[in-house]
Amino acid sequence: MSAAVEAALRDAAGWAAGVASELGRSPWPLPAGVAAAGLVVMLLGARARRPVAVVGAAGVAAVAVHWVGTRAGAPLGMAPSTLGAVAAAVSGAVAALVPQVFPAMAGAVPGALLAELLAPPDRRLEVMAAGAVLGALLGVLAARPVAAAVASVAGAMAVAVGAAGALRGTPPGRALLSHPSAMLAAAVILAVAGTAFQLSRAWGRGAEASPRKAPPAPVKGAAQPD
Repeated sequence: MSAAVEAALRDAAGWAAGVASELGRSPWPLPAGVAAAGLVVMLLGARARRPVAVVGAAGVAAVAVHWVGTRAGAPLGMAPSTLGAVAAAVSGAVAALVPQVFPAMAGAVPGALLAELLAPPDRRLEVMAAGAVLGALLGVLAARPVAAAVASVAGAMAVAVGAAGALRGTPPGRALLSHPSAMLAAAVILAVAGTAFQLSRAWGRGAEASPRKAPPAPVKGAAQPD
């Protein structure tokens, strides 16, 4: 289990460093714009239920296909990259119609992944199915924190890679690019802060204006205004 987690972290760090390097070779307004857009998503993105559901479901589907890899693509005659794009498009379209699909998927995929890591070899399929169902139920029940976390993680990663790309020619930027784990650590800290900031207004709740309090009842015997 620890080996799988370490491999996932290495992949994430390599991806972040690659994207930041590509942004660093672009004119500075592009990485700066990516960082600014990430900041907006990190602080405000979870308030809009449908956009969060579309982007989140597409991302979860792409992660699931990456996890499954060639095991799913080969029987369908599709490359993993093509299957990932198709799964992301279909999941995003379904979530646009039924936003509740996103928190269910966001819980089901980690639940199945954790179950596969812990399941005995002779009962892997049953344990994975149970983990997916349990994760989906938990995801639906925790839709607000799930939406806040997903929006904050996406925004924080954009801030980290955008800032590293924009600062590529400076000592801090070079340090981030040469130590991708530091970039991930910064993104994690930002994501935790963004999740806490957005939690009360995430998933379409709390964004509405709070109702006005009714005026206090007049006290008996008090003079009434004209």
